[in-house]
Amino acid sequence: MRISQKLQDEIRAHAERDHPAEACGVLIKTAKGREYVPCGNLATTPREHFQIDHRDMAQAEDRGEVLAIIHSHPDKAPTPSMADRVSCELHELPWGIVGWPGGDIEWFAPTGFSAPLLGRDFSHGLLDCWSACRDWYGREAGLQLPNFERADLWWEQKDGPSLYEDNFKSTGFYQVSEPRRGDMLVLQIPKPGRECYFPNHAVIYLGDEPALLSESAPVLGGSGPFIYHHMPGRLASREIYGWSMANRVKLILRHKDYKP
Repeated sequence: MRISQKLQDEIRAHAERDHPAEACGVLIKTAKGREYVPCGNLATTPREHFQIDHRDMAQAEDRGEVLAIIHSHPDKAPTPSMADRVSCELHELPWGIVGWPGGDIEWFAPTGFSAPLLGRDFSHGLLDCWSACRDWYGREAGLQLPNFERADLWWEQKDGPSLYEDNFKSTGFYQVSEPRRGDMLVLQIPKPGRECYFPNHAVIYLGDEPALLSESAPVLGGSGPFIYHHMPGRLASREIYGWSMANRVKLILRHKDYKP
């Protein structure tokens, strides 16, 4: 996308002001021309992620047509991450990334990208355990499951919602006592030294057949059963379903429309 030097300077100045956090904003089209609108970053980890303040976004949309989403990569190149590419597809808008320091700006647009099941990067709310389960059901079983807005560390909010327990019935799941391939297991995994009030991690039980229909990749060694899941700070993977995982299971859920 070609933009004026003035707009480029405004984007770079915003990245410099917010450094070392990620700056974010939008490019809009008004009656007077294109404008860059800086927005607040509501992410709980603003040095690593961004979440545009919905109030700032609403004000920008009231002023004009949103043409592009902009954010910075502090102390990194402006190369789009896997999460950036997935989010770009969801917004259906071009994205611009500015690397700061340096000020290089890279643009990219939706191309139909979808993250692979195996080896995907972790980004809570976008590429996380629920996203992995949703995509597994979509690609392996043709089931389209809804998404849920979820704040980071929602399971540490004692008076907050228990997202898996509150929503599994309305999503088409019911509880069973023993797992079979394609069931979703919901575990409670606290961070060391922190409270965890609700089951907070979902995995797909693969049984003794770890192969994925939609992706051909080497199968892990060892004997099953296996699970497919995505843990924070790690790439999505298949692993042996061992005692440490089984001991944390709170729900064994089967979807009414899944046929192994």
